[in-house]
Amino acid sequence: MFQSTIAAGLLFALGTTASSVISKGEGVGTYYYDTKQVDACGTSFKFQNMGGVMCSSQTLLSLDKMDTEYVVAMSNADLGADPSKYCGKKVVVTVDGKKSDMPLFIGDGCERCNGEPGLDFSYSVLNKLTGGDACNNGKTQISWEILDDTIYNFDGDSSGFASGSGGSSGPSSPQPPTPTTLVTSAASSSTSSSSTSCQNNAWQCNGNVIEQCINSSWTPRTTCAAGASCSGGSNPYCH
Repeated sequence: MFQSTIAAGLLFALGTTASSVISKGEGVGTYYYDTKQVDACGTSFKFQNMGGVMCSSQTLLSLDKMDTEYVVAMSNADLGADPSKYCGKKVVVTVDGKKSDMPLFIGDGCERCNGEPGLDFSYSVLNKLTGGDACNNGKTQISWEILDDTIYNFDGDSSGFASGSGGSSGPSSPQPPTPTTLVTSAASSSTSSSSTSCQNNAWQCNGNVIEQCINSSWTPRTTCAAGASCSGGSNPYCH
């Protein structure tokens, strides 16, 4: 009886803690947004935060609306090929042999990550992963696992963090040292969209206007401020 109780306890523990690995890899970790520290490291994330995330195809959630620093962007080619496989799934990141304990989850696509394997994070998360050195280097070598464990529910009746997966506020970070990256800025626009057809949730530059494909039509989301230009192809930004 005693042995049966131990065996049952072990099975229960394994069943509740083990999650299968969907995918894993090694590469470079960088940052591209931050809803808490909007102006950090010489960069303004204001308009990046306003952009809709790739996993929110129905509700068009922006990073600002999600109000969390735990959104992770992976290769948009892989994510776009099978969103249901990745969206909202837990990400465990390892830097210098130390695994993260933050409730990180896949929520967005990264164009850079198609050619250079890696993941993109919030500035706050990368700063924590690097021990406060995100601003100096802007990137770090990482390995990662994406687990079959849903942290965040997208486009559902109960959208948001899954029960027990962690709160929405991001990790605290030390103040950044001397900025080393470019300042980005943009302004809202009513510029007409381009007429070419598109796939939903794709992005592009149309002159100095950043557009998103909504309901198979290009829709202006923001216009780069005077003196700035739109770059980045299908992952556009103002600089």
